[in-house]
Amino acid sequence: MPSLARRLQKDARPARHPRQPSRYTMVAWLVVVLGLIPSGPAPAGPAVRLAVIVHPAVPVSTLSAAELASVFTRATRTWKDGTTVRALNLPQNSPERVEFDRVVLDMSPERSAQYWIDKQIRGEEPAPKAIGQADIVVRLISTLRGSIGYVPEDKVDDKVRVVARVRDGKVEAP
Repeated sequence: MPSLARRLQKDARPARHPRQPSRYTMVAWLVVVLGLIPSGPAPAGPAVRLAVIVHPAVPVSTLSAAELASVFTRATRTWKDGTTVRALNLPQNSPERVEFDRVVLDMSPERSAQYWIDKQIRGEEPAPKAIGQADIVVRLISTLRGSIGYVPEDKVDDKVRVVARVRDGKVEAP
């Protein structure tokens, strides 16, 4: 009779599908997965220091964060002298663009992309033109009247004028 009792007790346990992992296997997988999740903030990347540059004829000597945001969201379309503002960006996921959008526009890359998609859907101004290399941005700004852009500080030459700097998460005067 004891064997019958044991057999009934065994049959009373929920049946496990042959391919279903045991509890121990599930716990082991959970430990592995949790070990892959970073426990703290991601390590900081190298500091990105930017210079905001303009064509020499642009009638401003310095621009604040709010003024830069207005220019790069296309709210400001002309300079004080009536010249058309021609803003130039670096590529969307470049470290310089990510830092500029984060500090000046207070936007993540995803939020920035969504902002410009929304503008496009409404038929409003498109995003500033993205230029692939900082050296080309400097050359374009030196020749294109009314232009403004940002580049790493070490790319600035004497053919453009610096109107602001982005350092350590802040916009500073030149």
